[in-house]
Amino acid sequence: MWLDIHPEYEKEVRATERGTRKWIVDKLSQGRLIGFIVRAPGGEVAGSGCIWLREEQPRPNTMRLEIPYLMSMYTEKEYRRKGVAKLVVREAIKWCRRHNYDRLSLHASKYGKPLYEGLGFESSNEMRLRLRK
Repeated sequence: MWLDIHPEYEKEVRATERGTRKWIVDKLSQGRLIGFIVRAPGGEVAGSGCIWLREEQPRPNTMRLEIPYLMSMYTEKEYRRKGVAKLVVREAIKWCRRHNYDRLSLHASKYGKPLYEGLGFESSNEMRLRLRK
């Protein structure tokens, strides 16, 4: 996924693969990462995404200390524009509703934004400052 998004960062992506895998295994084993995989008729992975249950402070409208965050959405090139990502997002939304969460957050790329807006997601006002360039 990262190499598709930023091929110019191949060295950095490769350098972080081991740490990324460890983080994924840790979160999966803690039940804090939930994966959604779409397989093509031949069994190959067409696309995927996951929900990370991130810790959060209590808010006035809920005392839940975690919020589902949709991340790592990816569709293999040959399956793009065929409903794979929409299927993943719809299943993630269903999962959140079944588990009584009151919202689902994500950061959308410019390519994914129309998909999310079409499913009812609204833009928020989050800002970011890069501390190292």
